[in-house]
Amino acid sequence: MTVSSSTAGSFYRCAGPNCGVLKGKTDHWWLMWTSFGKLDVPVLYLCPWDETIARKEGTLHVCGELCAQKLQSQFLGNVRENLLKRSTNG
Repeated sequence: MTVSSSTAGSFYRCAGPNCGVLKGKTDHWWLMWTSFGKLDVPVLYLCPWDETIARKEGTLHVCGELCAQKLQSQFLGNVRENLLKRSTNG
């Protein structure tokens, strides 16, 4: 989630579950996003902070390793749940 400020540019808040920490100037943050890869399967991307990528729609701003792990776990659970639903419905 990005919270805009007209005087100082953009502020970023951690997307980690139950976190919400605001990004500071010297924090070592990460970025995460999902997409469907070339093989038409869900893919989770993780990269070190990059201001250009941080501004892209759908990018999650992550304050550190613990929040990144929690978001990865949610992604894996969602993928597994959807695979199970497809196999029981198809």
